[in-house]
Amino acid sequence: MCALVAAAGFTAMSLLGARPVPGLDALTTTGAAFTLGGALLLPLAAGTSGVGFAPAPASVGLLLAFALVPTAVAYSCYFRGLRSAPAGVGVLMALLEPLTAAVLAAVLLGERLGPSGTAGGLLLGVALVLTARGERGQERARRA
Repeated sequence: MCALVAAAGFTAMSLLGARPVPGLDALTTTGAAFTLGGALLLPLAAGTSGVGFAPAPASVGLLLAFALVPTAVAYSCYFRGLRSAPAGVGVLMALLEPLTAAVLAAVLLGERLGPSGTAGGLLLGVALVLTARGERGQERARRA
């Protein structure tokens, strides 16, 4: 259920990011979305595992580093890219992240994917190749 809700949220953000709101840049949209998402998850986290955060200079520094670099910058670039690519292509390309992580974990860390993980990775790879080919074909047709 949580995976479906997360997928729905990602899809909604991707579709909204593809059509920017005048006067609202990608960084502001990303910040608002993650703040809202965090606020919605806080009661669930507090009720299940508890929320423990001791604000110290090192922990606040790490929190800011993780919030800004891999999250805010990455999603800002993603939403900026959605303005020039179809939302479906953007979402498929974003799925390269878990596929790359799985391949790197298998190669570098010796992790093993089960049959369903391997099949999912192959299907995702095929979908990405077919999407890229379809985009190239459409681009050639536009030029002609």
